[in-house]
Amino acid sequence: MKKLRVIRIVIQRVLITAAVFWAAIMVIQFTAITPKAVYSPCKRPCNRADWPRICRYRLVIEKFSLPKFLLVDHKNIISNENGAATGDDGSGKINRQLESHYFLVNGQHTGPALEVCKNDFLVIDVENRIPGRSIALHWTGQTQKRTPFMDGVPMISQCPITSYTTFQYKFQANRVGTHLYYGFSNDERKLGLIGALVVRSVHEQSQHPLTSQCQDDLIWLISEVNGTFLINGNRSMVLEVQPRRRYRLRVAYAGPVGSQNRCQRWLEIQDHNLTVIALDGNLVEPLVVERVALSDGNRVDLIVHTNVHAVKQDYEIRLVATGDSTGSVNDAGNGIECHPRRRDELPYAYGSTNNFRLKYVRSETADSALRPTSGATPAEATSSTSSAKPPARKRLGFNVGRTVCSNSSGADVVADGPFPPGARSRPDKLCLLNVRTRANGGGDARDRFPSELREVERQISLVLTKRKVERQIFGERFYDLSYSVNGFSFIYPSVLMLQRKFNDDADLEHIICSNSSGYRRMPKKCHQTVDETCECVHVESVELGHRVELVIVNEDNDSAYTYHLHGYSFFVIASTRLNQQESWQSQLHNLKRNYDRPVLLDTVRIESNSMVVMRFVAANAGLWMLRDLDAEHEWSRGLDVLLNVRASETEINFPEDFPKCRHFIGPKYFLI
Repeated sequence: MKKLRVIRIVIQRVLITAAVFWAAIMVIQFTAITPKAVYSPCKRPCNRADWPRICRYRLVIEKFSLPKFLLVDHKNIISNENGAATGDDGSGKINRQLESHYFLVNGQHTGPALEVCKNDFLVIDVENRIPGRSIALHWTGQTQKRTPFMDGVPMISQCPITSYTTFQYKFQANRVGTHLYYGFSNDERKLGLIGALVVRSVHEQSQHPLTSQCQDDLIWLISEVNGTFLINGNRSMVLEVQPRRRYRLRVAYAGPVGSQNRCQRWLEIQDHNLTVIALDGNLVEPLVVERVALSDGNRVDLIVHTNVHAVKQDYEIRLVATGDSTGSVNDAGNGIECHPRRRDELPYAYGSTNNFRLKYVRSETADSALRPTSGATPAEATSSTSSAKPPARKRLGFNVGRTVCSNSSGADVVADGPFPPGARSRPDKLCLLNVRTRANGGGDARDRFPSELREVERQISLVLTKRKVERQIFGERFYDLSYSVNGFSFIYPSVLMLQRKFNDDADLEHIICSNSSGYRRMPKKCHQTVDETCECVHVESVELGHRVELVIVNEDNDSAYTYHLHGYSFFVIASTRLNQQESWQSQLHNLKRNYDRPVLLDTVRIESNSMVVMRFVAANAGLWMLRDLDAEHEWSRGLDVLLNVRASETEINFPEDFPKCRHFIGPKYFLI
């Protein structure tokens, strides 16, 4: 009997276990979320005890053509509700009509915000409904560790998404902060194919002394259309706030297409200070300023403290335009005029005044906090409230795009103290080198400057040049501009490069150029054109785990260039203006580096006639692009560089049926 009972118990447990497994299989089979069926966003409070979620989204990309009217009396384009152009005086005078296009994401100019928690997995279906145009989407700030094929670089990490096809991006969001996703070409990014990717953490939501006490977390994507500022694709906005609260603003900016626009854009809120707390998703020591410059590609996180003694109910959210960073005021063209109204006030961009407003609303809790205490009469309380002064304004502006301070170290300005004697108090006095990373690392050790980065094992120097070349078309001669880096003008390969062992690949051997191996490697076609720029795939190789110093030298006296590094963030440790009487190599040798908590970025602006020094640890294998963000309508104008961090020697697990792309040429011999 005892044996039978034991056998019966064993059989029961086996059957129960089998039933549980069978039920689990059935649940997975019939309730599994597939990208084509259910899309599950992941906006929520983050919790350390939670497992990472799978966050599924669908982005439909379309192109919308809109008539663009150019007026005689104004460079700005104004249209009424019926789409007819009108002058500033309502005369309706039209000079000529052009066709302009914009990009829509899920039917909106500026895509939806993707909000997740750290280590969540994102699955995004991107459907291209643009006839005759291939696209790719890049995701800033994310290292794409183990998924370098999801970085969104056409012909490098993936095949372009052709018209009426869908590509599915899958990666883990491992870097906290305010990031972006956008179309790879410059006009796509600046004309609507852009959205926010916000990765939150427990530290920011519950432990950070500033962000954990914010009333709301707002995302502002600022762009320009026909000379008018937009916030999240809208020409006007009213932000309702309550007194004695903190609001976090995640601000990103996509400038107008065209490098000829030299107007500097600024963001300010009337009679309110702005506290800078993060750059490109990386926490910094809080910096209290009056206004913040909008730099293309950079993201700036701000804290706005609402006043308990607000003088009035409505305040202007000002988007203003001034001259370039030298302090001069000029006419920038492209629909924006830079002209000061008063000496003590920054000029407005046309059409931006009063379009965006901050409005105070009273709640019961706010009103109770302002009610008179026991023993005080309402008249006394009113008198004390009206006599109290608002917080002192910080008459400073911070410009993340200004990498060169008045000296190379940036030590002439102290963020929390007064200006030293003789210092000039321009609105953009505070520059990038005046910012420091948070002393405690902001909860992420990767934000701190590693002590081992004081020494480097690989130095990459990139010299940007521009020259005029003579071309002929329609029987007419004209001058065009040719851009190059170290004499190489970047072009894209004809095969998917990440899938190839390109050191010995016949399809890539004739188009790759490099300075990495101690000698200058060039395709054979470039040996015969010594005086001309060599068009090739410019690759700089780095060993995995090496400490790298990246030096970008801009010898162009007229233009600044904005660079974004894929797959990495870097510490900006030095910058200087080039001295024409001395070689840049000599200046680099004597340039003092800053190792005291330098700022961590993934996008940097290289000002004209200047040099910027950055460092990072090459701990992420793959092909990573150092991307020129200022190419107008093309994928590249020649200023891009590929960093090869042992991509050929590292085993990359591509998904099954991952698209392959290459040119097709028929057989050499065939029978007719």
